[in-house]
Amino acid sequence: MKGLWAQRAVLARWLAVELAALQALEELGIVPAGTAGRVRARAKVPEERVRRLEEEIGHDLVAFLWAVEEEVGPDGRWLHYGLTSSDVKDTALSLALVEALDLLLGKADRLGDALWDLADRHRDTPILGRTHGQWAQPTTFGLKVLAWYDELGRVRARLARAREGIAVGKLSGAVGTHAHFPPQAEERALAALGLRPCPVATQVIARDRHAEVLFSLASAASLVEKIALEVRNLSRSEVAEVAEGRPEGSSAMPHKENPIRSERLCGLARVVRASLGPALEDNALWHERDMSHSSVERVLFPQCFTLTDYMLERARGLVVELRVFPERMRARIEEARGLPFSEGLLLALVRAGMGRRQAHELVAHLADRARTTGNGLAQVAGEDPLVRETLGEEEWRDLFDLPTVLRRVEEAFDRVRRGSYNTRGDRDA
Repeated sequence: MKGLWAQRAVLARWLAVELAALQALEELGIVPAGTAGRVRARAKVPEERVRRLEEEIGHDLVAFLWAVEEEVGPDGRWLHYGLTSSDVKDTALSLALVEALDLLLGKADRLGDALWDLADRHRDTPILGRTHGQWAQPTTFGLKVLAWYDELGRVRARLARAREGIAVGKLSGAVGTHAHFPPQAEERALAALGLRPCPVATQVIARDRHAEVLFSLASAASLVEKIALEVRNLSRSEVAEVAEGRPEGSSAMPHKENPIRSERLCGLARVVRASLGPALEDNALWHERDMSHSSVERVLFPQCFTLTDYMLERARGLVVELRVFPERMRARIEEARGLPFSEGLLLALVRAGMGRRQAHELVAHLADRARTTGNGLAQVAGEDPLVRETLGEEEWRDLFDLPTVLRRVEEAFDRVRRGSYNTRGDRDA
């Protein structure tokens, strides 16, 4: 990924665009026959020469053209015929973004495989659900991971849509009128590069396309943070239900196992998300163009793609190496003394004829008594005269039974398999 943004790679893409444009002009009879072949045979990009020329004249694209023309000779005069700098730069940038998104799609697929494997292994592993940081109802660790897998399918779809949107080029000359570079040549050249022409362009490709690319990256980073944040919370000392495969110790406290990888991923997500604002602001330029977007993109694209690539790769490692402790998860449920089953008791009272408000107040009172006395909710409720009067043995059965509460989790897995988009963006059969 880093190599895509190196200066050598940038200059190579510029040359590819120039050669495709030259070939298209020759095929339409605008450039003398044989010119493109001779130029292609001799063209190379002397990187150091380009750097020295740019220092001298202060224009990177002109420096590139002069350096290539020095290598090619007289035929070099036909390079850049009818084009403007943004034609070459924007089209070359699209080539880079398409390749970079393909790399991320591959990383997303591998993360998806790891998530599905983890979810499948722990689909029946019970764990306390938590909302607002408080005990909620029991769920399964597999269902928690399945939600990440399902979201990754949407992240991947966004990456794929962004790739489709940015797979365009622009070879229409200054301010986009095709004054000296005909649309037919643009279509031929871009087809050779694997791109489509923008239906309409000013001097630049509209930056809403580029903002969509960065949104897809921010979406991927946000999911990685969601995974990492949950790992951090579940690995806290007082929870200890999971742990990173390779936690980092402390220089002062040898007992510690710090979830450094997860914390790093959460921090990097902030950087990627923060880039979306400048990308959206790049869309509003003066008239047919100005240069305010260029400096932003020179920073954002290499930084955000490299970070997102890193994050997806490290997230996969986090998932694959994650240590899961099912016995601790079950112990936490038991420590909750039946409180996570309060909804079942509430609904049983409602089914038996008690008003919902009365039932809610009664169960809240019983839960408070359970917390105060240290007894389980089932014991406290079983000793309450009103509960005994309202609920018979049949209604009481299974209220505090873990398999009963979790009996429909498998249906979520079935839904994901049958109907949701998987991580490769296809419908499951």
